[in-house]
Amino acid sequence: EPAPTAAESSPDTPNNRLTSDRDTKPLVPTAQQSASSYQTESGISDKPDVPATNIDTVRQWLDHGDFARVERFLIDALRANPESAQLLLLEADYILATEPLSVGVSHLFALQELSLFNLKQREELANRSAELIENTISALYNAGDWDMLAQFLEPLFQLNSSDQTLTLKLAEAYARQQKFTLMEDVLANLSATNAGARSLRQRFLATPSSNSDDSSEGQTATQQEPVTRLALTRYGDQYIAETQILNRPAALLLDTGASSTAISFELYKALRRFNQIKVIGLFDVRTAAGPIRSPLVQIDNMTLGPYRLSNIGVFVMPEAAMQQADGLLGMNVLKQFHFQLDQTNAELLLTPRQ
Repeated sequence: EPAPTAAESSPDTPNNRLTSDRDTKPLVPTAQQSASSYQTESGISDKPDVPATNIDTVRQWLDHGDFARVERFLIDALRANPESAQLLLLEADYILATEPLSVGVSHLFALQELSLFNLKQREELANRSAELIENTISALYNAGDWDMLAQFLEPLFQLNSSDQTLTLKLAEAYARQQKFTLMEDVLANLSATNAGARSLRQRFLATPSSNSDDSSEGQTATQQEPVTRLALTRYGDQYIAETQILNRPAALLLDTGASSTAISFELYKALRRFNQIKVIGLFDVRTAAGPIRSPLVQIDNMTLGPYRLSNIGVFVMPEAAMQQADGLLGMNVLKQFHFQLDQTNAELLLTPRQ
């Protein structure tokens, strides 16, 4: 099936930051609410130069990934009618489909401040942003992708540092990456007696004596666990591991420098033919070839050797970006194990973490 077409850069949108993956990324689903559900009960009406049929047609373009066409429509329509509730909500869906997820949620926050929406409509916008935040936190938390969780929460925390949930989740994301100074900077926004902050400190800032005990116990447990040796394939000075993603074979290039696992667009298309794959949202990702904007999707199951992993977050790479493998095996998977690369025998040694 053809890949969706994304918006091209426009002189009227200097902040458009779409990158080279724009023609290959899966479409990020927009929220279920349509613009029409936000209209007229408050007496707000759009000007006649933005008829409902136009909005319906443009939403079809958006649903089919024709982002360039949607962008051109929005530029012209909002210039003529900048206070149209329909257009502003359509723009929000466009931003969610083309910009990093945190940018889309921040835009929903901004819409809640506009006087052209009544109380009920602002509540609906608040519920929508809260649902996006909750679902994204849950998906990234379950996947153990702390780097992406921090990237998602940082701009939202800057906008609303008084939100206790955002504060605690961001602090934990830092703590799990052992960035304890950043954790404390975030927790400073809470009261000294906050129970959640106290719990985080107890879990992650152990005393030296307890650290020593835990380390000793961890070493004993690791020594007792059998080590799995996973044969690798050499590719130049790199190594490829044979995995299964949604029961389909996938050869992934071992990349300990990548915080997240990634799959090729070609593999994503093949998997999507027979599986429902949840798209979490767009994120800006650093790769060896430079930064890209990539959709993060949730994979229900993945097999590495004898181990079956669940709810793994993986990025979808641009089309034709991976020639030698089906993707990259990153640290969000590898850190679930004590692992060691045996270069002499081309093997990956794995022991599950307790």
